[in-house]
Formats: sequence, C-alpha cells, structure tokens
Amino acid sequence: MHESNGVRLKITSKVLTSADIESRLAIKPDEAWKIGDMTGAFGVILKEHGYALDSKAFITAPIADHLRSLIQRIAPVAKKIGEISTQATVAVSCQMRCKAVPSLAFERDDLRWFVALGARLDIDLHMIVERPAEPAKKPGGPAAGGATSGF
Repeated sequence: MHESNGVRLKITSKVLTSADIESRLAIKPDEAWKIGDMTGAFGVILKEHGYALDSKAFITAPIADHLRSLIQRIAPVAKKIGEISTQATVAVSCQMRCKAVPSLAFERDDLRWFVALGARLDIDLHMIVERPAEPAKKPGGPAAGGATSGF
C-alpha cells in the first residue's frame, strides 16, 4: 500500500438534501447521498443526506496542499457554507495513509477558514505497516531429506 493524502468538505443534514445544498452553492458535488441509501460492506442505511467536495491536489501531495486546494475551490461560496452550517453539519476531513506519524500543523488562516465555514475538523490517520520479508529457506534442510539420523 502506498502513502496518500486527501481533504474533503462534507456537509450532512436531515433537513437539506444534496440537491438543496448544490443549488445554494452552485457547485456540483464529487459525491452525494440521501437518507435511506445503503453504504458499506454491511449495507448500513444512511440517516442523513450528504454532499461532499474533494481536494483536487495529487494524492501524494502534502496535507497542507490538499487543504489549500479545497479552500481555493470553496472560497467563493464560504459565506454560503457558513449559512448552511446552521441547518447541517459541516466537516473538513483530512485523510492520511502514511508509514510514519506525520507532523500536523495548520496555519492561522487555515483555522479561520474552518471557523468561517462553521466546520469541525476530522483527522483520519491510517498507518501503513510493512511486514519484513521472510528469510529464504535453505535447500537441503530436513524438509528436503538432508537430515541424518546420526547412527
């Protein structure tokens, strides 16, 4: 598995549908769902409508680049997202898959964006554990009939 990063703006609501949110923001979502949709391997039934926009940075870019990419994408409608946050849950979700624990630091201006959006910050860190390669088996060992009885 390779290291990767992503940032997503997710808006969920029991009241506003993804179509309602799309019409208010005039941005087509990267993903949308509605109450009653089934998701996941176990077919969990969703209890809220959802609307999501993703960062457009390359998956190997640092998390800060993903955050700036998303902010640039939503900057023209930040005030509208803030207004929506009174009827919905707004979250900025950072997903990181990495081999070592990353340093996380957000600039003051980035934090201001979260406040302006009425958003919470979710950080999902998935550690990649690589297993060491197994040592090669030597030919002629006991399994190959090379053992002697010693008599």
